[in-house]
Amino acid sequence: MKFLLPILTFVYAMPSMAFDIKPGLWEVSTVVTYDGKQFDPQAELKKAMANMPPEYKKKMEAAMKNSGAMGNFTENGFKVCYTKDMLDNPKKVMDAAKKCKMNLKTQSSTKLTGTFDCPEDKTSGTFDWTVKNQNQYEGVMTGKTKDGKSSLIRQNAKFVSVDCGSVKPEL
Repeated sequence: MKFLLPILTFVYAMPSMAFDIKPGLWEVSTVVTYDGKQFDPQAELKKAMANMPPEYKKKMEAAMKNSGAMGNFTENGFKVCYTKDMLDNPKKVMDAAKKCKMNLKTQSSTKLTGTFDCPEDKTSGTFDWTVKNQNQYEGVMTGKTKDGKSSLIRQNAKFVSVDCGSVKPEL
């Protein structure tokens, strides 16, 4: 599902845009609806891994571990590390996600709304992020792919720890 890559870059980057949240380790749960079908990316990955032949599963786990992806998945979602620098300098974060252009409609310490356009991937849509408190935020993104299919991504995040441990900031 290549359409998810540019969108997930924003999923990761947007909460760091001058939001009043704590730096550190966050656990994020995500539910995706694509072309009218809802799925949980974490559950789908788990299911796919469970059905793999043991030798292929080992190779896949090794590849994911080497890329850092495997260590970031949890039972409830995935882990993200937001540094103080990311929260203080959101422009740096968005520059790292420069494949897509963003038009902000609302930006405050508790709310971020607007539109995005990723010409390279021919994906565009809207986003709406809300800080519930310094320990929790939620977001909704809607999008259209180049073939006209719709996507909806709902995300809930909760603060875990000031120490990110082995989870490295990705942007």
